[in-house]
Amino acid sequence: MDDRVSGASTLPPRGTSCDPMTLEGLLRNRQEDGHSAVDDHEQTENTPSDGSGSDDEPTQSSANKRGPSDKRCATPQPDGPSTDTVAPNMHPISGGLEISELMRADLDHLYFERVHPIVPILQKHGYYSWANGSTPDIHRRCLRSAMWTLAMSLSTQFENMREMMYAETRQMLEARDLGENDMVQVRIEQAQAWIMVTFYEFLRTNYRRAYISAGRVFRLVQLLRLHEVDSPTAKTEGHNAASLGDSVATEERRRNSHAAPMWFLSEAIASSNQFSPLAECAITATICGRVLSHNHVSSAEQIYGNAALDFWLRHEWLHGILVKRRDSLSFNYPSVSAFADPMLIFALMAVHATSIYLCEIAETSRHVEHYEATVVEYQNQALVAAREIARLSREQDQAHVFMPFAVFLSAKRLITHRRLNPLGTNTLRTESLDGELQGCMEALGKMQRMNNLAKHYLEILESEDFQGSLLFAVGQ
Repeated sequence: MDDRVSGASTLPPRGTSCDPMTLEGLLRNRQEDGHSAVDDHEQTENTPSDGSGSDDEPTQSSANKRGPSDKRCATPQPDGPSTDTVAPNMHPISGGLEISELMRADLDHLYFERVHPIVPILQKHGYYSWANGSTPDIHRRCLRSAMWTLAMSLSTQFENMREMMYAETRQMLEARDLGENDMVQVRIEQAQAWIMVTFYEFLRTNYRRAYISAGRVFRLVQLLRLHEVDSPTAKTEGHNAASLGDSVATEERRRNSHAAPMWFLSEAIASSNQFSPLAECAITATICGRVLSHNHVSSAEQIYGNAALDFWLRHEWLHGILVKRRDSLSFNYPSVSAFADPMLIFALMAVHATSIYLCEIAETSRHVEHYEATVVEYQNQALVAAREIARLSREQDQAHVFMPFAVFLSAKRLITHRRLNPLGTNTLRTESLDGELQGCMEALGKMQRMNNLAKHYLEILESEDFQGSLLFAVGQ
């Protein structure tokens, strides 16, 4: 994908203005730069991609030439719903926005070009079959509005109307929830729309709002029983019969379940079979969830003085599952490059990030006594994982919404290793680690233009409090 679209920038070569042997110099250079490379590039993206796509997509050749004053563009109506007649080529979203035919084609193309690769929960042909037909019902209109909202978040072309579209979409979805009294019927379009709104909020608003919306997504997934789509008894359930009879609808339900994993993947976790990249992400997210649970249980055990054996039995069991998943991914996908499926790259990153997190749990546990050699082994594996994340981050063109967290864990582990080994006996290895750290910082710098998570983690890494906390931890 073109860097002009993704908000990426051409940053200085690694190590240009810092001593490669000095970690403080590496971080200080980025602070003195003030991310100017990213900021200076902000105004360069005024043109979308070349518009090439599959035959069933609408074209949008002349849409890129429109300016803000063009009457065909979305027009805000601040005084409430318009009483004027809507022009034939305009599509009202709600009371305040109207979308022209050309802009609708632009947004549809933008969604399937840049959003679908990282949130593959819709069937493209199925969407166009109802989007280009008769007037969609309210649930599908909500879904389409959410699609366009998320698409706008990944391009500066629609920056001036992105927030208004988001507000309209949330208003429509919340009105649906308040206006429906049926305790049974839930439409899959509701879950899909809220998934997209949640991703948008992680990208462009704040973690708290996105976290609350994610909770709503999980409840909708449960109400729709999407986690049971592959259950052996699902075909006997009357309410699922129609969906399971339609392979396209079944696959769409399965994808939505994988986009919001609910820890119902025990058999898949234990399997070495090859799964789709989206399913691999869901499996890895389930393992990560169990690691989080392990950490919470361990904290309670330390309070009540439980034996260290329980901690290490759980820890080794989770580590074994993670290694099996990592080896399965490496065997099934032996060569991964920038041209690979972005979901596959994120699945690999998530496996390595979970390995780093397991190491951090072991390091901070009070049950380290008599297990020092085991902890050292976890530290070595975490360093390998951090370096692999750094490599993948340089090769990724379409970054997943949650990719910044994996890059953050990688950078933190690399910094910790340099603190623990300040001199280094191998100069080439030390310079390589500094280059990988620089790569992580650059990756976050590229992503921060359109991803608030990346901006947040970059600020943490460059903060004095973070540096001070590392020094304190090493001193312990």
